[in-house]
Amino acid sequence: MSKENKPDEKELWKKIPSTQGADRADAYIELSHLAYDRGDHKAALALCQSAREIYEGLTTYVGTSQLLHVYEGITWSLRRLDRDAEAAQVALDAVALLNEEDPLAATEMFRDAGRFYYAAGEYEKSLECHNKAIADCNPDMTDTNMGCDEYNCGSTLVQLKRYAEALPHLLAARGYFKKSKEPERIFYCDEYITVCYIELNNSVEAINYAQKTLDFAVTAQKRVLETWARYRMGCAKVLIGELDEAEEELRQALSMNADSCDVDWDLAVEVELEIVKILIIKGRVAEADEITRRLANLKDILEDEDD
Repeated sequence: MSKENKPDEKELWKKIPSTQGADRADAYIELSHLAYDRGDHKAALALCQSAREIYEGLTTYVGTSQLLHVYEGITWSLRRLDRDAEAAQVALDAVALLNEEDPLAATEMFRDAGRFYYAAGEYEKSLECHNKAIADCNPDMTDTNMGCDEYNCGSTLVQLKRYAEALPHLLAARGYFKKSKEPERIFYCDEYITVCYIELNNSVEAINYAQKTLDFAVTAQKRVLETWARYRMGCAKVLIGELDEAEEELRQALSMNADSCDVDWDLAVEVELEIVKILIIKGRVAEADEITRRLANLKDILEDEDD
């Protein structure tokens, strides 16, 4: 929205006392947009909640587009405030209101709820929402959207460590993304497919898909993706006993992560733990013990930050 088209905030506030009903709710919505745009997400949330209370208290008909708009404002404000589980619940509240009049909008809110629960780490609830979205999907959806639904289910199942169940969803997602020619989305499918095959001890397929992820990451020259691809390749090579090559891939992943402008400390710990396992197998126990000692300090810091 250009500055010329933006409503005047002071005028909107002056307008509030002289309005009521839907007009007052509309004013609150406009004010919430302004608050959201300047990064005041607490104010945006409060304004959207005020609008919601007005809409739900009206005896006159309120269009589903208006209700959907206000619910979206609440959920995205909550997400900006890192209140993902609350955002998911609000999305489900919207589903109950929209289900009869606008089933497509209701299904989209199921998708949002699934994404929000995933971000909150509530994977069982996330899976339930994504399964519902797939069951209610529009047959006219694009291959990309169908792929996203399948990927959402597959990635959530990976988080739940239900790897055998995750594979069909991830492979289906890969097929949809291949039809729509989206190689980066395929990368994310292949990475999780690799994880599944590693956890299921299928070394042949683990190496196969790890190589696919690495090939794309190197060709795309995306260092973050290459870091993860080398980490997965290192884990896959352990399965076939290529310990020297596995250690080399893991150390390269560790170095690339350290050189990035935004170090992923959780990944750093994961990679080092895999290196420790290899060193123990090789009989280099003293080196493994030294890494374990260092990691204990780092994990202590990370746990304190989480608390």
